[in-house]
Formats: sequence, structure tokens, C-alpha cells
Amino acid sequence: MLGLFGATGLTAYFGMTDVCRPEPAETVVVSAAAGATGAIAAQIAKARDARVIGTAGGERKCRWAVETAGLDACIDHTSDDVPAELARLAPNGIDVYFDNVGGDLLEAVLDRLALHARVVVCGGVASGYRGEMPATGPRNYLQLGLRRARMEGFVFLDHVDRFPEAFDALATWSANGDIVLEESVAKGLTQAPAALAGLFRGHNLGKQLVRVRG
Repeated sequence: MLGLFGATGLTAYFGMTDVCRPEPAETVVVSAAAGATGAIAAQIAKARDARVIGTAGGERKCRWAVETAGLDACIDHTSDDVPAELARLAPNGIDVYFDNVGGDLLEAVLDRLALHARVVVCGGVASGYRGEMPATGPRNYLQLGLRRARMEGFVFLDHVDRFPEAFDALATWSANGDIVLEESVAKGLTQAPAALAGLFRGHNLGKQLVRVRG
């Protein structure tokens, strides 16, 4: 319940299946693709036979996304030229973007949207969730109009009546090996503040947990 069958798995499920709705062979980009929600969302897209490109921070996370999670490619936003890599990996445009980050990465993806693309607003970790208004919004939001695209937010609690459907699908994908999970576990309640701060510095691979005792 702290991972696949909790808020992260349900968010990934409803965001990808209801808002993004990837079709086979479409190009899907998932940011924070080695994080708790992004990793599951990316693997759901793969299970639906889409071509999936992840973004993640660091070589270790990108290697995990491709070699373990089975993504087609992963862009290291800490060292790669992200716009250039998106152009190389998605020459015909991006059909679906599952956004966990916002910021500059969102702008880079908006510049590469395919016609009738779908963008789901899941998170905005680039903002730091500081409770203050960001300096600016996406400067190139008019790409949504030019590409006849749709950008939509959601909350998984809107679909409580469909939780059994999500549990069944997630359990099936997990049993078939279509979804694999990674966890980062901090030991001791005193480590909780550092573990939380580490989320915004990209320290975690997969779901960040804190083991209170033992």
C-alpha cells in the first residue's frame, strides 16, 4: 500500500490510462521516470505497447529505467542536452507527456509535441513545492494550441469507485513482470527529514520509504 497499490500506483494508473491514453507505437515521455510514480506510469505505457522515453537525474537512474524497467530510452537531465535528445529520440513528435516535474523540462517537451498530443499534470517537483508562485509559467504554452494538444490535471481520489479495477490491472502487470519496483529505504524516524529533502535533490531511486524501527 506504500507503493504499487497505494497513492503512487493509483496516480500512475489513472493518469496514464484515463488522461494520457497511449496507443500502441505512440511516443510517450515520462519525467522522473525512476521515481515512485513516474516509474510505474512509464511501465504502464510500455505494457500498452507504446514507445517510452524517460527522463531522470543521473546515469544510475537512467540505466535502471532502461535495463530494469524496460524503457526504450532515458535522458539524463543533469548532463544531456535535453531539447537535442528529445529531437533525436522523438523526431516525429511526442504524443503523450506524463509530467512530474514542470519547469524547463515541460517547456522542452511542449516544443516537441505531436498533433493532438496529451499532457497530464501529475507533479511539479522542479518548483520545490515551496508554497509560493513560480516566477513564470511555461513561456511556450501556445504550442498546445498550435499542436491542437490537451493539457489536463487530475487527482487519483476522483476515481475511488474504480480502485478495484486499478488493483486488478496493477496486480496483473506486476505478476507478469511488466511492472518492477525499486525502493529507497531510510532507517530510523530521525532520518525522515533528510529522506524528504532528498526527494527534491534526486537522491531516491523508486519509492522513498522510512523504516521507523528495525
